[in-house]
Amino acid sequence: MRFRLSGLVQSWLPRSLAVVMAACSVSFENATAQFGNAFGNRGVGGVMIDSDGVLRNSTAEDQSRNLEQLRSTMQGAQGDLAKATDLRLISLKGIQQMVLDAQKEGKSIPEDVYCLGGLTRIDYVFVYPERNDIVIAGPAEPWAIGPQGSIVGKNTGSPVVNLDDLATAFRYVDQARNGGVSVSIDPTEQGYRQFNQALRNLGGTVNPSQAAPALARAFGPQQVTLSGLPADSHMARVILAADYRMKLYGMNLAKPPVAGLPSYMELIQNRSNPSTQIQSRWWMACDYDAISHSKDRLAWKISGQRIKTMTETEAFDQAGQRKQTGKADPVAKKWAENFTKKIGELAVKDPVFGELRNVMDLCLVAALIESQNLQSLAACDLSSILGNRGQIETIKLDVAKSLDPQISFLQTAQGFLVSASGGVMIESWHFATQVKENESVAEAKAVVSKLDTSKIWYQ
Repeated sequence: MRFRLSGLVQSWLPRSLAVVMAACSVSFENATAQFGNAFGNRGVGGVMIDSDGVLRNSTAEDQSRNLEQLRSTMQGAQGDLAKATDLRLISLKGIQQMVLDAQKEGKSIPEDVYCLGGLTRIDYVFVYPERNDIVIAGPAEPWAIGPQGSIVGKNTGSPVVNLDDLATAFRYVDQARNGGVSVSIDPTEQGYRQFNQALRNLGGTVNPSQAAPALARAFGPQQVTLSGLPADSHMARVILAADYRMKLYGMNLAKPPVAGLPSYMELIQNRSNPSTQIQSRWWMACDYDAISHSKDRLAWKISGQRIKTMTETEAFDQAGQRKQTGKADPVAKKWAENFTKKIGELAVKDPVFGELRNVMDLCLVAALIESQNLQSLAACDLSSILGNRGQIETIKLDVAKSLDPQISFLQTAQGFLVSASGGVMIESWHFATQVKENESVAEAKAVVSKLDTSKIWYQ
């Protein structure tokens, strides 16, 4: 799948004053209970959607109340699932059947099924023609409710892969091949006019603490538009929330929960000659090694960093029209590289980045199964979770219609514009077709088949 986030506002301030506008992200409320009962109603990125469909930062009281409710509802891992393991095998055919049976009987999806046995990453895809099954495998551990309502592993704090995102990734796998999925956050024309008028009215020296509220009121809500992916899906919320958190850290609107990650604003504030015409944007993208497979294509290994942060400069003409340059500003590149290095730590401290990593894994697995015809190889019918014929109902969430802007100022010697544009791009189809033969993968499957086949969960 391919995701883009665009349409954030840029503008110039008088007398060396730069304005940074970052969009709020998404949480969700009042989710339906097809998956995991109350566990669909979890926070993402520490924000909420109010009754008017406006995204806002959730208060500490809201978060505390939500976490308390979720923790009282969750049972946690039972039996063997309560033991951490480097490799847990999950049957996709079995998961599909359990969900269909639960829906047919009008029952909630079991908690452990929603959590996919506690998987925190997907490292392997194994094909079993003799069992007519496809199995995903990776490290797993018992789970709990972590920061911001994420379901995380008790041992590592890494977010757990969930069934709803798996079903969404499989259902929209064709978008990975046919143009991708886009997410945009755009100002209204009226808001843009009001914002620029407010800038002109500021005149000379500006007091940032006084100007910020006025500019925010003038600008008003931005509009949220999603295409190619359901606006009410949990996966859409993860993508938006991850981009939002990245922008907050880059624009110095929030302090990151890990050491050694100064904001882009802090890195650039001493720059001697900032330009008012060229600004930077950032986005997160997939970063996988070529997928290894056995000669018989029954074993596949996924490896790599999973997520990287990329940057590009944008030029603006006198009319404010944006143009891509294909180049990267050195300071912006340094910040992007540093953010990439910290993704692993952030995935635990700010779990939305771990959830994004899981979403990327799931999109890649869905594209791999489709592009390499693994269903046919396994003689396994996963049509209830794969493709437009999917029968599994995914969580339906309140749709974000607009969001409140956030504004941050930086005073410099000459003044410059900081753009908060960017987003998330998941090119799963590209990576699913970058494969190479490696017999060590076959050896891994042989060990699993000999010793642990009986331990495949949900078969």
